[in-house]
Amino acid sequence: MMIHRHQKFFRYLSTSIIYRSKQRLLDNSQNNHFIILSLTAVISTSAALEHLEDGAPCFSNVVGPYTGHITSCCACEKEKGPAEKPSKGDDSRPLSRTTHLLYSLKLFPYSYLPIPRLIGSNDPLFSYPELKTGIRRRQEDEVRLKQILSSERLMKARQSQDQAQMQPIFHEVNELVYGNGVTPQMREEFLAQYGCVGYTSQTLKYLVEDLAKDRGILEVGCGNGQWARALDDYHKLQQKDVKTWDFVLAYDNMRELPLSPQIYHEKTLPANKYFYKKVQKASHVDAVKGFASRGRILLLVYPSPGKMAIETVKTYVAQSDQNDTVVYVGEGIGGANADDSLFDYFLGKSDDAVQWILLKVMDVQRSPGNKGYEKMFVFQRKR
Repeated sequence: MMIHRHQKFFRYLSTSIIYRSKQRLLDNSQNNHFIILSLTAVISTSAALEHLEDGAPCFSNVVGPYTGHITSCCACEKEKGPAEKPSKGDDSRPLSRTTHLLYSLKLFPYSYLPIPRLIGSNDPLFSYPELKTGIRRRQEDEVRLKQILSSERLMKARQSQDQAQMQPIFHEVNELVYGNGVTPQMREEFLAQYGCVGYTSQTLKYLVEDLAKDRGILEVGCGNGQWARALDDYHKLQQKDVKTWDFVLAYDNMRELPLSPQIYHEKTLPANKYFYKKVQKASHVDAVKGFASRGRILLLVYPSPGKMAIETVKTYVAQSDQNDTVVYVGEGIGGANADDSLFDYFLGKSDDAVQWILLKVMDVQRSPGNKGYEKMFVFQRKR
């Protein structure tokens, strides 16, 4: 009973201090260093009380928002040593109310949100700040592009066929579409090597060595197969014993390939160097229904807008209890990939949703021009 009263008191105190501190930080009328240190103490106390409410014996590994260091508020670490790395099992917790409050007040950056964690309906996972800013910029670019395409100067330049007048207009359009200093050739070279979004050495290492080492990967909607090729090549380098199984199964319906196979055919250098030769033609639903796909990690890289992504995930989950891990590479809510039904499913907002644990969020290689805001998200179904 006493703990419950203290919890209510400290929650009230925490909210009050956080609100007042933020106002003073904005006004620059107080000592910022003192305010941030006070907030750190409040965060640690509040987080500890969150765990007491859940019956946890202690709390450790509280991240200080000012210093970025790991702090601790329990004495047991002195006896037991550093806390063990959280497992990827069912012991993951959703965001605490304190953490969510601090994040919503912009006192807690996106990168400080705990991982792994159980995903709740209010989780800001798919609404990260750079995506929100990027979407606003994208909308402004679209308005500007429409103005250029309907402008009188473009009409006059077309009628006169004056290249001197057309050139600056083309340059302006190109900058809006691809980014400052990015040429169509640079964009096409990126597409040839990576596809619409690129992998990194860190993402390859994590996917091959940690996540899918003994399970293999099922990529659906793989396009020309650049990710599949890179993963397969990386796996072969790590492989000590020769096995008869394909580490990567890659499927695409071949309808919207980023690069035409008539131009980038098997005798061209990009196709030989970057494309996966074992891409199989199949619909996204049929791809996950095959017996060989069972138990593999599902990989979706830059899925097209619409229902393809959510239909793939749901079919994958329904096929087997072993199908429990999904890797999604793309933008979040309001972005260029999938639709809200996919994000609602992972957030538990849809009627047929299951609970998911966020295992990892990683940066990816974005296309030149900084016009994309993709990340790699790794989900595991809660048992």
